[in-house]
Amino acid sequence: MSAVATGGYRVVVDPGRCENKQECLDVCPTDVFDMVKPRVGNLLLRLKIRVHGGLVAEATRESQCIGCMACVSACPENAITVTG
Repeated sequence: MSAVATGGYRVVVDPGRCENKQECLDVCPTDVFDMVKPRVGNLLLRLKIRVHGGLVAEATRESQCIGCMACVSACPENAITVTG
């Protein structure tokens, strides 16, 4: 999970909920997210991620977050939280 951003917002994506629908990428005005292959130890979680294309969203540019919450609203799995 992501660390606290220099912009003041913490963006966390739950890999157990993310299903690679990429809604967050489409709505984020500051391009905070990328789809990545996560490293998870839990076998069932790895299988779930693989079924959904092997990728999950990650806030790779978390410091660019402006706290608009568009990603939170757009995510159909409620996998994203933004605090700060």
